[in-house]
Amino acid sequence: MGIEVLIPLFGIFSVLLVPILGITVILTTRFALKPLAETVASALRDSGRLSPSEGLDQLRDLTEQVHVLTQEVGRLREAQEFDRRLLETRKEGPRSLSS
Repeated sequence: MGIEVLIPLFGIFSVLLVPILGITVILTTRFALKPLAETVASALRDSGRLSPSEGLDQLRDLTEQVHVLTQEVGRLREAQEFDRRLLETRKEGPRSLSS
């Protein structure tokens, strides 16, 4: 059994085994690794990591909410100042019309 016999046997095995190995790798990738990759991607998505555009949208929303709250606090201060003045004039007593 010399090299003359091994070369054709190696050629026959290569012709048969290479496609089988290729199909095995493709099917393994498709049915084993793809679901694993999808699970990891889903876990990362659910972990709270945001894409940059989502982060910017949230930042804009928060900035707008802070601006609205600042305006409301300003209006509340004006109303509180009005109430304070009203109570001060009430404590001073009624003013007479003839003075």
